[in-house]
Amino acid sequence: MMEPKVSIVIPVFNGANYMRDAIDSALNQTYKNCEVIVVNDGSEDGGKTEQIAKSYGTKIRYFYKKNGGVATAVNLGIQNMTGEYFAWLSHDDMFYPQKIQKQVEAIEKSGVENAIVHSNFTFWYIEEDKKVKVDWLQQYEREQMENSCFAPVFLAIHGSTVLIHKSHFKRIGLYDAKLLTTQDSEFLFRAMRGQKSIFVDENLMISRIHREQGQKTMPMHTIEYNEMFVSFCEKLSDLEKEELCGSMCNFYYRLYLLLKHSSPANNILEYLKERINTYREHAPKETEYHREEAKLKQAESQGIYIFGAGQVGQETLANLESYGIRVEGFIDNAKEKQGTDINGVRCWPPEYLKEKKANLIIVAMMDTEAVEIQLGQMNMVNVMTAGQLKKNLFYVMPNKIVY
Repeated sequence: MMEPKVSIVIPVFNGANYMRDAIDSALNQTYKNCEVIVVNDGSEDGGKTEQIAKSYGTKIRYFYKKNGGVATAVNLGIQNMTGEYFAWLSHDDMFYPQKIQKQVEAIEKSGVENAIVHSNFTFWYIEEDKKVKVDWLQQYEREQMENSCFAPVFLAIHGSTVLIHKSHFKRIGLYDAKLLTTQDSEFLFRAMRGQKSIFVDENLMISRIHREQGQKTMPMHTIEYNEMFVSFCEKLSDLEKEELCGSMCNFYYRLYLLLKHSSPANNILEYLKERINTYREHAPKETEYHREEAKLKQAESQGIYIFGAGQVGQETLANLESYGIRVEGFIDNAKEKQGTDINGVRCWPPEYLKEKKANLIIVAMMDTEAVEIQLGQMNMVNVMTAGQLKKNLFYVMPNKIVY
């Protein structure tokens, strides 16, 4: 088995609350040929961050620098790494023990020594103490996840899941130090564009979601977020957009659907609407994927219900309406939603399904497992997830664009 050295770089600013978990997870990897580099980006917490880092002694390599933003801290770690491969671990995230081992094994199996590897992960919502597994293959095909820059453009990647060969830094440079909140997505766009990556469909890291994250506290995030997507659209060629989404119009429309309910997205939505309208007449009218649309049309006649009336459910409703497919109703376990109209569609309790014949139930939430079990106990067999719906219709340009 190949055993290349892996450098795990942990940038940290005022990280006394979470950084010990991150460092421990890096040191406890089952793959042992790793070095752990902690870069203190000028923390202002009375020396607490430095004290924790230094408590590990020679187990880690520790660097202190003047505050300049997370990209500058990561870049310092890259410039001082001695490994063949680089992995970024945010100070408030954690690797599962087999993270590096699973990814090195995937590289060995692929035979591509200078590979870029990424994987599924788990969100940990701190305020609610709730963990939700992210499975990208519920929404996209593996070919999409491994195709060029599809994953960073459609936000289907987490920067701390990536393992990347050092040769890519010579090819495209380091992280953009001018960016304070979008540096990871912008870097991965450059690194993965035109490359074939390796996707490991296992949850290999935990991403904490909490109030102190830079994307929530830094006002420039909205500006950087919108500028980033405009940059992606401007840099990709017409051919690249067609290869990613089947047509240029569908590329802009899929990006619009992704960002429609994203709070930082404002200017980019108007930009995408303009592009959709420009290229709409050139979208292909009939492809092999339209068979999936026909199946949904058939199911519509016997009743389609969406289980989950939250954001994912409302996005699913808009998606179906864009194809002219009618939804009979929402189903939700939350009593406060039952009996109300949501986006013009009545929401019912699960028991309602026993009274009505539902040809298809679409489970629309991030964590679908509990609801799928619930529906199984109710003997509901025609069930699919919103992710599967999205995957089936991804290349089909709708006949009615819903803004």
